[in-house]
This record gives sequence, structure tokens and C-alpha cells, in this order.
Amino acid sequence: MKSISMLICLFCSITAFAQSDTLLTHFDSKRYQLNKKGMIVLSSWGGATVAGSAAGYALTGSYGEKQFYLMNGAWGLINLGIALPGALASPKSSASIHDMQKAQTRMEKIFLANAMLDLAYIAGGVALKQYSYNQTEVRKQQQFDGFGNAVILQGAGLLIFDSFMTFLNNRNRKRHLDPILQKASISFTGNYFRLGYRF
Repeated sequence: MKSISMLICLFCSITAFAQSDTLLTHFDSKRYQLNKKGMIVLSSWGGATVAGSAAGYALTGSYGEKQFYLMNGAWGLINLGIALPGALASPKSSASIHDMQKAQTRMEKIFLANAMLDLAYIAGGVALKQYSYNQTEVRKQQQFDGFGNAVILQGAGLLIFDSFMTFLNNRNRKRHLDPILQKASISFTGNYFRLGYRF
């Protein structure tokens, strides 16, 4: 009878760990897909910015607008350079639950920090516009005004993107990873480690 009870316990433990492993694999896959889609969105924004700025620069006769398109296009190239490698990268599975949690936390912090930085970009754009008003030379005034408008536009676009990515990553973790971590437990008795999982 004792051996049957031990077999049942062993079977339940194996089933629980298999179930948690499946849930973790599911979360890891969702995390990868979410961030890949984010990089595709950012790449698309960067590509559209470069194409639109090139067309705008070619079509306008205004010096101020040319400066706007020049700065806007430069930001588009930077966004493409940042996002394209992430959009084209192949999936990598996390080696352990610890690595998975670490990668998730790092990603959330990166997007949140970027959102804070985007506010600084917007403030910088406003400062450039203010600086343009102090210029006596008309072309300098138009240049800094165009630069300021482009920085404000790009900062606002990136703020929306980074805020959404922070929210989506946070929601994904709370829905799929946190419940697993709350049910899992690790303890050390002095002689051995014990892993546990509550149903």
C-alpha cells in the first residue's frame, strides 16, 4: 500500500512539473512573439518615416520643411537600426525559469526606461523650437524649428510605442508567468533541495 501511495505521489509530481513546463514554454513563446511583433511595428514606423521623409524632402521647396524631413528621416534610420535585428531574430528558448524571469524583467525595464527617455526627447524638441525663436537669422530659425518639430513627433511616436510595449509585457507576465511562479516553491532542508508545485 505504501509503494502504491509513493507511485501516485511520484506520478502527480511528474504531471505537475510537466504541466508547469508546458505553461512556461507557452509563456516563453508568447513573450518572444509579443516582442517580435513590437520590433516589426517599430521597423515599419522607421521604414515609413524614412520613405515619407525622403519624399517630403524632395517635394518641398521650404527650407524649414526640408530640415524637418532631414531630422525625421535620421530618426527613422535609427529606429530601423534598433528594431530590424529584433524583428529578424529567430526565437531562443530560455535555459531556465530563472533566465526567463530575468529576461522578462529586463524587457519590461527597458521599455519603461525608454518611455521616460521619450519624454526627454519631447522636451528636447520643445527646447529646440524655443531656441529657434531666439535666432536672428531666418534660415537658422527655420532649421531649429524644423528639427524641434521632428524630435517632438518622433518622441511622441516612441512614447506611445514604448508605453504600449511596457503595458503588454506587464500584462503578459501577470497573466501567464506570475501564476506559475506563485504555485512553484523551492526549499532547502540542509541535505537536499525540494521543488514543489501547487495545483
